[in-house]
Amino acid sequence: MRKQIKICFVQPVQSPYWTERLKILAQQDDLDIVLLLEKEGFTHRPLWKPEKMKGIHVEVLGSTLIGCSIKNDDLNYRIAGLRSLPWKLPATLKQLRPDVVVLCNATQVLFSLIVRRIVGFRIALMVEDTPHATRNLGWLTQKLKELVYRQADKLYVFSEDARSFLTSIRAKQDIQYMPWSLDMTSFKRDVALKDNQRLTLPRKNTVVFVGQLIPLKGINPLLEAWAALPESIRAHAKLALAGDGPLRQQAEDICKTHKMSDVIFLGNIPNAQVKTLLREADLFVLPTLQDLYSLSVLEAMASGCPVIITPFAGSRELVDHGCNGWIVDPTIPGALKSILEEALSDRVNLPQMGIAARKRVEHMDNKTVMGNFAASLRALAANRP
Repeated sequence: MRKQIKICFVQPVQSPYWTERLKILAQQDDLDIVLLLEKEGFTHRPLWKPEKMKGIHVEVLGSTLIGCSIKNDDLNYRIAGLRSLPWKLPATLKQLRPDVVVLCNATQVLFSLIVRRIVGFRIALMVEDTPHATRNLGWLTQKLKELVYRQADKLYVFSEDARSFLTSIRAKQDIQYMPWSLDMTSFKRDVALKDNQRLTLPRKNTVVFVGQLIPLKGINPLLEAWAALPESIRAHAKLALAGDGPLRQQAEDICKTHKMSDVIFLGNIPNAQVKTLLREADLFVLPTLQDLYSLSVLEAMASGCPVIITPFAGSRELVDHGCNGWIVDPTIPGALKSILEEALSDRVNLPQMGIAARKRVEHMDNKTVMGNFAASLRALAANRP
């Protein structure tokens, strides 16, 4: 048997997306996988919990939360959030002595640098940043991010937008496209559903939104656009909203004001039910003002569902306008309403567009992408100092 290569993945939280990807990666005989999670990372993800995985050691690290915010004066939004500081990471890496550490943000890189010289591991950084998401960063913050990113030995980008961001900060390291991926077999539209899995949505064109009910996701512009649709369109359509958030009550009030009984609030639903919802949907819409990628777009297209997305999400690179979906700027008055009206009209064959959507992403399967990732990690480990 070949020598074991120890790979440490450091994530703020264990997402269902990375869980499935890591399970595939762990099937590689020569890779010893460790997943390090930040304890406070789960604070804002109540449905996500640490999960045991065959062949993978999972450990939750001590961490501390600090406040952070991002503002965008152009589109008039501000994101107030929390960042986790994984203060126990250096000691854990010193003990584990990995060959490669795979990180996902600048904070983790800083903590890892404390012991890199001692252990001699290589640092791989997964980059989701986009020019749009980072254009309003302060000068000092931008320079610090550039400096930290340059300390990584290898940069993996999830999207071409992320590659553009790295070009803008003049990153000179080896950059490799390593896209998001899914278990494509579990998203096929022809997967048979058991009776207890069905959501019993109305027998009409079902438009689905999946995301938090917050200003950033464009929920209010979506409801305003829906209210402006002709009655002849809405008589044959329903809008299902999966997700919750601080705008829930305001969104419900908008629906009451406009007497929109054709809008269904599903609240937070498990990931398995999201898959069911997307398989039953005719059209997916996400009028986001900022998303580094938005995996729900990939999930919808994998489910054979055409999508409406905006220029402000990395996943827009998957959409061929008018062929497998539409790209629309929701900040332009009437633009979202016009696209919805076109998509739900008799002139558009949504099932045919759904087939094109599935074809566009079906190569982004976990087995294919993680196989390429494993080969790249082996090469990186072989170049250890």
